[in-house]
Amino acid sequence: MQAARKGHIVYAGLRDITTSAELETSAAGLELHILQLDVTKAEERNAAISRIIEEQGELNGLVNNAGVALGGFLEQIEEDELRQVFEVNVFGLWALTCAALPHMRQAGSGKIVNLSSASGFMAFPALGAYASSKFALEGMSESWRHELALFGIDVYLVQPSAYATDIWNRNRKVCRNAHAEGDYRPWVDKVDAAFRQLVENSMQPPEEVAVHVVKLLTEGRKRLRHPMGPGTLKRRILKNLLPFSVVEYAIRRALMRALP
Repeated sequence: MQAARKGHIVYAGLRDITTSAELETSAAGLELHILQLDVTKAEERNAAISRIIEEQGELNGLVNNAGVALGGFLEQIEEDELRQVFEVNVFGLWALTCAALPHMRQAGSGKIVNLSSASGFMAFPALGAYASSKFALEGMSESWRHELALFGIDVYLVQPSAYATDIWNRNRKVCRNAHAEGDYRPWVDKVDAAFRQLVENSMQPPEEVAVHVVKLLTEGRKRLRHPMGPGTLKRRILKNLLPFSVVEYAIRRALMRALP
């Protein structure tokens, strides 16, 4: 939306296009076109890229914002649940980017912005599936940064912390075994309560992330990683400066304090 307000032609992909009414209302009068796009489906990825090229003749930027989170301790998560997180956050993103790259290479330019997370550089308990997928995205994007520079294409990682998006609110999911009786149950309930408090007290409006993404798409070459949100830059600095044992101790203490 922010890019369209700045006068750019925007194609917005929705996993379920029947939910587009709110976006259509907000985008009235703007050059914003809505696409059916589930990034895990090859036919929808290819159709989206083909339509853009047919209608515009070029593709200058790609924002990979599709993502799902999954709460639960890693041992509780079943294989199909973990695979689904990676299908959206890693494999679908990789495949959509690969579909877009020939057109950017032909033009000799382009910008790719991948939405990572603070969980992409610091993993927390009960968010291991999500963190694992974001760590994978970080490595993939870093490699792409080197490889695609050969063709004049820039790659960026945006690493938001707590922002008020659907992934942490109405679309928040926990694994099907999260609240089953067992050894993890005391921790699960307390971590879930702490998370809900975070959602209520610390979530920031997502517009500032959108504004920053538009800057990356439209301004000159920037650094690869862009941490954003409360505490994100501080956590990154601490992790880079302190031994992991210190970070581990702090997280373990916080987890133990969650118990009764």
